[in-house]
Amino acid sequence: MKKLFVLLFAVALLFGAEAKKLDKNFTLTTVDGKKIHVHIKKNGIEVKEYPNKVIILDFFGKNCPPCRMEIPILGDLQKKMANSLQIIGLHVQRPLSSSDLAMLKKLGIDYPIVDYAVDKNNYEFVEFMGELTGWSGTIPFMLFFDRNGNYAGYHLGMAEESSLERFVQKLANPKVETPKESNATKK
Repeated sequence: MKKLFVLLFAVALLFGAEAKKLDKNFTLTTVDGKKIHVHIKKNGIEVKEYPNKVIILDFFGKNCPPCRMEIPILGDLQKKMANSLQIIGLHVQRPLSSSDLAMLKKLGIDYPIVDYAVDKNNYEFVEFMGELTGWSGTIPFMLFFDRNGNYAGYHLGMAEESSLERFVQKLANPKVETPKESNATKK
């Protein structure tokens, strides 16, 4: 638990660092040739193509069993929350072949995939985010950004669907709170 707190604190400090050091732009290319423009800002990121959406950067690999088991969960979440969420898959293993892509689609990926090994900008983005967050290379690994692009946390390992959905809902609707019990209803 202490290790988790230290990593989370370090990531918050890094994203809160001097804005000039973080004022970077990346143009990512997806496996289907689409461009995703990411601006690194003081407290997080801005993704031009997905304004006002919660962003999950999912670091995964085709040969990672927990990553493959998580794909249907993320695919379902993307469908359920399409109006408020955008998942971007960052493939961080050897380049994807056409048969790998077919397998990933069959597993349920219907969100953009950025293959870091086939494009210099993709590689630089993954390396930059890894250095910024202290990522050790272990996958699956997710970074979360609220609908304003502010860094909101990370998850290392396989995510549980219902808690992931609740967290994304909280990031999408930060002012929505559970009604508190009033004195009138207490007995």
